Amino acid sequence: MTLLLLLTSLLGLAFLGVPLVFALLAGSLVTLLVTRPDMPLELVPQLFVQGMDNFPLLAIALFFLVGELMVTCGVTQRLLSFAQALVGHRRGGLAQVGIIASFLMAGVSGSAVADAAAVGSVLIKSMIRAGYPAGFAAALVSTASILGPIIPPSIPMIIYAVLSGASVGTMFLAGILPGILIAIGLSIVAHIRCGRLGLTTLPRAGRAAVLRETGRASFALLAPIIVVAGIRGGVFTPTEAGAVGAVYVLLIGLFIYRGVGLNDIYRSLVRAAHGTASVLVVLGASSIFAWIIADQGISRQFVGTISGLDVAPWLLILLFNLLFLAVGMFLDPIAALIILVPIMVPLLPQLQIDVIQFGVMIVLNLMIGLCTPPVGYLIFITSNLGKVSTVEVVRQSFPFLMVLFAVLALVSYVPAVTLLVPSLLSGH
Repeated sequence: MTLLLLLTSLLGLAFLGVPLVFALLAGSLVTLLVTRPDMPLELVPQLFVQGMDNFPLLAIALFFLVGELMVTCGVTQRLLSFAQALVGHRRGGLAQVGIIASFLMAGVSGSAVADAAAVGSVLIKSMIRAGYPAGFAAALVSTASILGPIIPPSIPMIIYAVLSGASVGTMFLAGILPGILIAIGLSIVAHIRCGRLGLTTLPRAGRAAVLRETGRASFALLAPIIVVAGIRGGVFTPTEAGAVGAVYVLLIGLFIYRGVGLNDIYRSLVRAAHGTASVLVVLGASSIFAWIIADQGISRQFVGTISGLDVAPWLLILLFNLLFLAVGMFLDPIAALIILVPIMVPLLPQLQIDVIQFGVMIVLNLMIGLCTPPVGYLIFITSNLGKVSTVEVVRQSFPFLMVLFAVLALVSYVPAVTLLVPSLLSGH
C-alpha cells in the first residue's frame, strides 16, 4: 500500500510536468503524512541535506566540470580531428569518426548528454554536408553517446555505487569491456549501412597528417588514462580523480591548446554548477524516498515476495531488464537509480548476480532508455542538432539499438563481460 501510494503520487506529478525534485518531495511528503502522521516534519529537511552530504558525490561536480572544460578548451575538436585522420577514409568514415570520438569523450566526461551535445554539435552537421541522411547522423550520435556513462568514469555508476555500497573504482573497470563491445558493434552496423547508402569516402590522411593529428590530440588522449590508471593504482580516489581531470584539462587548454580565456572558464564553471545542482537536489529529495522504503520495510517485503516465486533466476533477470527498460523510457536515469537500487539490491542473492554486474546492467538499461521514446533525451538533443524529426531519428536508430540490446544480454547473462577486467586488474 505504501509503495503504491509513493509511486502513484510521484509518477502522477511527474507526468503532469512537475519538476522531478518537487515530484519526489511532494510524493514523499504525502506518503509520510498518510503512513506516519506522528512523525515530526523536521526530519524532512534533515534527510534532504543528508542525501547530498556524501563525499563521493563531489566527484559528480568535478566530472561535470571536466566535460564542460573539454568543450571550452577545444579538446573535443581535437579528438574528432584525430578520429577523422585514423578512419575518415573508410566506408562511412564520418560515422566511424563519431563512434570513436564518443568512445574517447566517454573516457573523461562520464555523461551521455554531455557527449551527445559535444560530439553532435560538430559531427552531425559535417555528416549532413557529406551526404549522410540527417536522421541517420542523429541516430548514430544518440546511440554512440551512451558510451559516456559506460566507459569510465561514469556519473550514473558513481550514484549506483553510493546507493548500493559497491566500489566506485570497480564499477568503473566493469564498464570497460561492455563499452568496447558496444563501440565495435556500432562500428560494424555503421559500416554495413553506409555501404548500402553508397556514400563517398573522405581522402585517406597521409602518414604525416596522422602523426600530426596524433600529436595534437595526445594530451587529450592522456586524460582518461590518467583518471582510470590513477584510481586503479590507488594514487587517488574517484573524487580526487575528478579534480585531477579538471585541472589537467584546464592546464592543457591554457598552456598547450591556448584556446581558452578567463570568461570561458567562468562560463564552464557556471554550467558545471548548474548541472551538479540539478543532480544533487534530486539526490537530496530522493533520500526521503529511500528513508520511507527502509522505514516501511518495502525492500524486505519485495524480497520475500520474489523469494516465494518458483521462477528461474534467468527469467527473473529478463523480467527485471524489461522493468528497467520501461522505467528508463519515462524517467531520468538518476531518478530511476534512486527508486530502483534500494529496492533491488537486496534481491541480488536471489538472482545469483554480483552487485557490480547488476550495476552495469541497470545503468546500461537506463542509458538505452535515453535513446528510446517517449522521453529519450538523446533523441531530442540530436534531432534538434540535425534539424530532423524525432520520428526519423527513432526509425534510423533500430539497427544501432539491436547492438545495445545484444550487449545488454551479454552483460546480464555472462558475468565475465563485466567482471573480467576488474578481476584481472585486481589480481584475483
